[in-house]
Amino acid sequence: MTTTNTTSPSAQNRAEQAVSIIVQEHLGLWRIIDLLDSLQQDMNLRGNKPDELLLTTIFDYIEHFSHRVHSQPEEVLLYKLLREKSPESGPLIDKLEKGYVVGHKALAELRELLTSCMQQWPEGREAFSHALTRFTQALRKHIKKEEGVVIPRAREVLSADDWDQIIDAKDQHNDPLFGEMVRDEFRELRHKIVSLTPERLGGLGLLHTEKTSASAQTGREMLSIKGLYSSYGQIEVLHNVDISINAGEIVSLVGANGAGKSTLLMTLSGLQPIDRGEMMFEGKDMRKMSSDKRVSNGIVQVPEGRQVFKDMTVQDNLLLGAYTRGSGPEVKQDLEKIYDRFPILRQKRHDLAGELSGGQQQMLAMGRALMAKPRLLLLDEPSMGLAPLIVEEIFNIVRELKKEGITIFLVEQNASQALALADRGYVLETGEVVLQGTGRELLSNEKVREAYLGM
Repeated sequence: MTTTNTTSPSAQNRAEQAVSIIVQEHLGLWRIIDLLDSLQQDMNLRGNKPDELLLTTIFDYIEHFSHRVHSQPEEVLLYKLLREKSPESGPLIDKLEKGYVVGHKALAELRELLTSCMQQWPEGREAFSHALTRFTQALRKHIKKEEGVVIPRAREVLSADDWDQIIDAKDQHNDPLFGEMVRDEFRELRHKIVSLTPERLGGLGLLHTEKTSASAQTGREMLSIKGLYSSYGQIEVLHNVDISINAGEIVSLVGANGAGKSTLLMTLSGLQPIDRGEMMFEGKDMRKMSSDKRVSNGIVQVPEGRQVFKDMTVQDNLLLGAYTRGSGPEVKQDLEKIYDRFPILRQKRHDLAGELSGGQQQMLAMGRALMAKPRLLLLDEPSMGLAPLIVEEIFNIVRELKKEGITIFLVEQNASQALALADRGYVLETGEVVLQGTGRELLSNEKVREAYLGM
């Protein structure tokens, strides 16, 4: 016999906290299922051969999700407590628990059929497509039963102590919305899915691009600086600077305040004149490019100290980043991608940029630069003045951008994090490059450790 709904306010609050976590988990799965539908339609109606890497990554995500979020079906505490408080729910819970076991078997079958489909295209398409339909329908049905029956019933019969146990159990299992380690694992998988998904299906399509054009270019020299000198009036700031950056790299430039790091970036952006020397971008002489032409060619800077337009809204700041691209539908799509990457900017899109916190302004400055479609992103002291947690998030974003195929020149006073992130690095002292090497080599260099790492 089901208990009548006499849930206390405390129980309701705890229930809402737990349910909101479950709902967020389900939203992520719904998006993945919708993507599977689009990929299936692409295969069946357009005759496109499946993307084996993308589909395998999606299957990895679903399998990982099931293992991490629910562990084994008998360990789903929500089901266990609901059995105790509402025995008539038993048959439904039996079906849902069985669904986990069946789901794992179905995933294994899908992987095998995908391999056969790739090897025997297009003859193997039909069997794979039918299995995929069965799988997505079953997954949708499972989620709907949880959302439409299990959760409402649990709201009615579970106490505040029960909900506390559920939240604590999810925390112990390192739930993706609680545990940092698992949140990183899921972020990595989601990011890979978004990167592999073609743009026409709502993804970035960047890793696919890398396989064709970008992979061929990775390792090729993108930027070459040779014998560069630059001055402020009579004061020479940069002396005989030689630096190269290859496509797909993160290259870090470290040095003390006043070493000339920001001056070098401004020179690359066309805001600081060159006295003499050579700067080539993909074989083109940068001295013949105006600042706006450099942006159009993919050289985009995130300036030191954010420098957002404080009296303009967040959205207007972002749209200014796409100024050289016009205002077509692709710009609107890219704006949505920025909002997906930085949800806080979507939330505050109508606020003035000057009202944002320092970390939020840094995200806005990076989002504005990304709206320009950079191929070489110049980051000038992105961690300056930010709290440690925000700094960590900024560097995580830099890692993600590299994986998406963007080449990054990172200027940082925070030498330890900049070099740990870098493929290669340079040390600048009073306008001269005094050391260069891989990030790891520079981190272990005695002089660098003493001068910049405090060791």
